[in-house]
Amino acid sequence: MEMKNILNIRSLLFLLAICMAGIASCTKMDDFKKYVKDGEISYTGRVDSLIIRSGRNRVLVQGLFISDRKITLCKIYWNSRQDSLIVPVTRKLAVDTLKQYVSNLFEGSYNFEVITYDSQMHASIPVVKSGVKVYGNNYAASLVNMPVSDVSLENSTATISWGGLDKTSGALYMDILYTNTSNAAARAKRLTNSATAQLLNYKYRTTFDYRTVYLPDSLAIDTFYTDYRRGINARTDVTASFIDNPGKMDPKSTTGQQFLPVSLTQGAVVAGNAATWRRLAGWTSNAQANNWGTAFDTYGTWVERTAETVVNFATMSLEAGKNGTTPTLNTMSNGKIYQSKLLPAGEYSLEARVGNASANSAIYFVAKAGTDIPDISELIKRPSIINFTGLSTDASYMQITTAAQGYTIAINFTIERETRVSFGFVANLNGTGTANQYVKISGVRMKSLAF
Repeated sequence: MEMKNILNIRSLLFLLAICMAGIASCTKMDDFKKYVKDGEISYTGRVDSLIIRSGRNRVLVQGLFISDRKITLCKIYWNSRQDSLIVPVTRKLAVDTLKQYVSNLFEGSYNFEVITYDSQMHASIPVVKSGVKVYGNNYAASLVNMPVSDVSLENSTATISWGGLDKTSGALYMDILYTNTSNAAARAKRLTNSATAQLLNYKYRTTFDYRTVYLPDSLAIDTFYTDYRRGINARTDVTASFIDNPGKMDPKSTTGQQFLPVSLTQGAVVAGNAATWRRLAGWTSNAQANNWGTAFDTYGTWVERTAETVVNFATMSLEAGKNGTTPTLNTMSNGKIYQSKLLPAGEYSLEARVGNASANSAIYFVAKAGTDIPDISELIKRPSIINFTGLSTDASYMQITTAAQGYTIAINFTIERETRVSFGFVANLNGTGTANQYVKISGVRMKSLAF
């Protein structure tokens, strides 16, 4: 009897537990109704195809309204929703557009949210764009104007050779202002992906200004400009008028003529050296420079060497060393190769293409007023100058080092009146029986801006 009562009590407790669980479950299932007592949750259709384009202290927000014709406005949030902008929306077409500028932004990176609303202020799910860049004065200050490496003028066409520039920073083109042959202001745009730019109908003896234009990224709405670099001269190539036997400035070029020797039948071959040294035509060279033979003042200022991977290239040469036959010729003291020309008043740029240059050598490229070029000890007593004053000691010069190999170097000078100027190379070279010092010049060129 007691066992039966215990079973009945357990059965009642079990049934009571089931009932209580059912009541609790029904309460939880109906609990959401207090949140939607006025109807189901309603989301407004969100903006589609959202793009946010960077600019200068601003952005442009663009998108499409497609899915919901009840949209009446949208909000654009940034700075963790501390700032926002309300944009009224009037739906007229099947697809309407969003185009809204957000201005007065500080330079930096932003996260934007765009939320649409209907007339009952039912919100859409946010559309988020993160890491949107806004550019400003800091970016503008970092921009670099495209460097100019050379400007030449021929037959009313100015050719600008540009230097290197990191184009990943957004450089688009150069904006160039110049004067044309009709004496009118002209403007040209030249893309940065070209190594050169040509200005047609360029007026002789005028200058040009230019700046570089940047677009920070492909979707940016604002361009940035460097300051103008002003007063750039276009110099005329006068090599043919003032330099005899100038050589070839680019060994790899299919045009131009290599340096010529006085004779292809006269020369010297020194034991242990396969090359034949000859005398360079059209240039004055002293005894020390012609040290490849049995004595000084024989041969040595012309030889075929490898220049910028071009083998057997005819070069102007100053070289000493590796002469086992006549050891005294292994040292060169003020070996000189030069020309002397009467030049009209003007600004001049004298250029040389260096094929090879040895280390620890005293080699100078020089232009000096007068009929010859000085010894190195006299040359370096005075600083190099650009504006010649009429003194016989006036000289513009630079030392040639191994860093010049494969490059065009230049010295500049200005003369106020017709002046005889001598230009060329002077070297002190200390070779040995097993080691040599040298400089090999591929070509020489002269440019002028006449007064």
